[in-house]
Amino acid sequence: MALTKVTSAVLNDDAVSYDKLGARFTEKQDIATTSGTINLDASSYAIFELTGTLTTVTLNIQNMKKGQAIDILLSGTLSSAVLTLADDFTTSSINKVGSNDLDTSATNLIQVLCVDDTDSDAILTWAVATYTTDTSA
Repeated sequence: MALTKVTSAVLNDDAVSYDKLGARFTEKQDIATTSGTINLDASSYAIFELTGTLTTVTLNIQNMKKGQAIDILLSGTLSSAVLTLADDFTTSSINKVGSNDLDTSATNLIQVLCVDDTDSDAILTWAVATYTTDTSA
């Protein structure tokens, strides 16, 4: 008899390795686009790195699932950057966490968490912070 679905009787604890995880949890996309709408497909990537000189950009987050988090690295030049977050849900709320704002003089990390993926009432939260190379604790 062929198995048609995975059950807890078939899937043992710690049986799924990192290599078996989907692209939405393991892959990184490098993006050189610097203006307009940039689609960030969270079903294909976990990390998005924008490397160019950003101007006016809408980051359109697509295909998020409840409990999923993505990282958006802004390692390019941001001196004149104006960023807006959007998503592909029919109705949603995009909420800022904390009081940090985009620092256009530094490299930044935006983390986005999907709290609810109900298409008519989705909730995304996001936070931003600067980052730098530093090995001291």
